[in-house]
Amino acid sequence: FDSWGKVPSGIYFGNNRAYGNYDQCRQFKWKQFSGEHCLFLINYSDRDRSFVSGLCVPSACTPEDIHQVYGDYVANQSLTMDLPLDRGLRCSHYEGIKFSRSIVLATVFFAVITSLLFMSTIYDVVLLVQGRKADPFYSSFSIYQNLRTILRINQEIPSKIPGTTYAIDCLDGIRSLSMIWIIIFHVHDLIPKVPIINASSRDKYLDHPASMLLLVSGFLAVDTFFVLSGVLVAWNVLKELDKKGSVNLIKFYLQRYVRITAPLAALILFVTSFAVHMGEGPIWKPYMLQMQNSCSRYWWSSILHIQNFVNPSNMCLLWTWYLSVDMQLYIAAPVLIYPLWKYGKRFLLVIVVLALLSMSSVFAIYIAYGFRNSQMAPNEHTLKKSLTYFATHARMAVWLWGLVFGYVLYRTRENGVRLSKQSWIIGWITCIISLLIILSANYGFNHTDYRSFSDIIDATYASLHRSMFSACVMWIIFACVNGKAGVINDILCAPMWQPLAKLSFVMYLLHSLLIMMSSVASVKLEGYFSAMDMLNRIWAAIGITTSVSLFWSACFELPFVTLSKILLKD
Repeated sequence: FDSWGKVPSGIYFGNNRAYGNYDQCRQFKWKQFSGEHCLFLINYSDRDRSFVSGLCVPSACTPEDIHQVYGDYVANQSLTMDLPLDRGLRCSHYEGIKFSRSIVLATVFFAVITSLLFMSTIYDVVLLVQGRKADPFYSSFSIYQNLRTILRINQEIPSKIPGTTYAIDCLDGIRSLSMIWIIIFHVHDLIPKVPIINASSRDKYLDHPASMLLLVSGFLAVDTFFVLSGVLVAWNVLKELDKKGSVNLIKFYLQRYVRITAPLAALILFVTSFAVHMGEGPIWKPYMLQMQNSCSRYWWSSILHIQNFVNPSNMCLLWTWYLSVDMQLYIAAPVLIYPLWKYGKRFLLVIVVLALLSMSSVFAIYIAYGFRNSQMAPNEHTLKKSLTYFATHARMAVWLWGLVFGYVLYRTRENGVRLSKQSWIIGWITCIISLLIILSANYGFNHTDYRSFSDIIDATYASLHRSMFSACVMWIIFACVNGKAGVINDILCAPMWQPLAKLSFVMYLLHSLLIMMSSVASVKLEGYFSAMDMLNRIWAAIGITTSVSLFWSACFELPFVTLSKILLKD
């Protein structure tokens, strides 16, 4: 009974959780029985209030037993008790590691990778000491070499491409800052799931205009990656076509697939095997088992990069929807870029029409289903995300604008673009005003009664705001490469962004899981919320994500990238 969660003080202040003493309960042992910690929902009989409480019972008890034995006790307190019958998700007791097929497979896989890393690193270091050059094939798994590759900062990168006015290293800063933006967004997005004793203070913090803007506009950070993806694939393919007149499609597709899928497959294997055993707590299993079950069932659609269409409502690692969309667009890239290279501006109209059709599809879906932009509106949120957020046809407009922009940058690379001073000023003013409109409208939709806006306004904003934001990103790049961004260009081109930019893909792959495991699912007691606590969570999330990504990239990304380049060498 001492381990139970008691009716907490400050319920009207938002303290609606009383987990009890989880560790004390789990340490209880008597003959063949052990302590089992369960969560259940308690409702006040005469008030519209409820809280989650912890209960410590012998491991032999079933949910029905708990209802029968402890239901009367709860009723005597003028309360009602609701214990979900899904025992595996809500009750925690020591079960040990069961050697399932996924654990055996993961053990073998990670053991093999560890052996390769050890042997390759020893080989690389020995030859380095001897002053000999290592064979790239045998040193591909060298931790030493891969970490050097990631952390190397090239101080001699020319600020401009020889013979041009273009500085392209601003992309490193944009990519890095966008990744940091995504991490900060997800820390804020997950904080409501963290048990705290002063939830009302948290709600006031999240309701502040600055926090609200961060929450409702954080989704736009991914669109930056779509823009950069379109720009870079257009630049690289056009460069290859100018050089050789054709593109090796097998090499083009396989190298991309290997780079994205190798670290993703390793993460899925980890999630379906060891992740659930990496921690414990009252809410550890509900989060980790849900993730494990989704990946155990749909791992195949994830590594085939089709899960945003096959199983959008139950994706393995929800945030990896972006990888599926990006891979699908990458597959379509040569089909669009080759005619663009061959026919030039005459084919641009086709891509523009495709982008407009993508935007129109979002508008039509919003009108047809009555979707609203407000998070408070009674939307079918799962259906809305499946049709307008995860779907490739709804997200490809931004990527297509990036493709067109990449073509323009490539074709004007010799002399740049010369505009009058007034044109540059107008461009910057338009960019700033557009960003303010996007952010303030997003805030307005979520901070006022959604019924005060018509369906047409909601649909128009939903179809336009991503393209408007991408136009602002492209303007910043355009100004940087033409030397008209001033201090912004200096910041974005700083060499310090180079390692972070190299890690950005793996950081995106890992960040949400790491935030969930380190600061949400592992919580055992209610905490106290403050702005300083949020700052600590943000810095911790950035630090943990960067550190783990550094080694994940060195172990599961770069080795396979190196091997694919060697095996697919022309």
